[in-house]
Amino acid sequence: MNSAIYKGTVVHHRLGRVEHRFTHKMPWFLFDLEELETINVGRLFTVNRKGVLSFYDLDHGARDGSSFKSWLDCLLGEYTSAKLKYKALCLPRFFGYVFNPISIIFCIDESENPRAIVYEVHNTFGESCAYIQWKDHEEVEAKKILHVSPFFSMEGHYQFSVSEPGKHLEVRIHYSDHEGSSLFAGFKGKKTPFSTVELFKIAMIAPFTTIGVTLDIHWQALLLWFKGLRLYHKPKKRNMQYDQK
Repeated sequence: MNSAIYKGTVVHHRLGRVEHRFTHKMPWFLFDLEELETINVGRLFTVNRKGVLSFYDLDHGARDGSSFKSWLDCLLGEYTSAKLKYKALCLPRFFGYVFNPISIIFCIDESENPRAIVYEVHNTFGESCAYIQWKDHEEVEAKKILHVSPFFSMEGHYQFSVSEPGKHLEVRIHYSDHEGSSLFAGFKGKKTPFSTVELFKIAMIAPFTTIGVTLDIHWQALLLWFKGLRLYHKPKKRNMQYDQK
């Protein structure tokens, strides 16, 4: 099985006029989209139907229930004719609920060579955008096009980098804006098998993993507000699905 689970720690560190840092432990799932339908662990994990842990196409891509894989084919097909396979690093639904601040999709060709990485960014308003990093770039720098945090303006840039999934996985995201504020968000995790035993362990702490992510976002926002940070209102929705670098 190519799908796996990475257990590790997420860190957020804000710098600028106000410094703020927090960490929390989290399991991050790497789903091989080619084998999703063949994974059989009973109701512990399901695809596009109710289960304890479940992967829904509705949570990714076009977010209308259509195939996530087909959406990726369409997105990347504008730039390459290669036939690609995908591994998506994201959280599944836990008892029907999930929020993924970011999903990372590793795109490989039929010879198992890395071709691109797609960073799909989501906000709590149900909006998303995607950035593409091609294989000849160690990281991608991209202009912010989606309102994510009320404490950062839209005039900023991201730098994304991620290691190839192996025994360990590391994700690094740097954000900076025109006012001199910056944010580092990262994840370091160790690979564990996508097995019934590991899924059962994770299911026991599922509420702290999913609802906990959303609650933590709002709790940290409250702390930042108490520290006196300026609030930026959400701009009108942009008619933009993705940006390519």
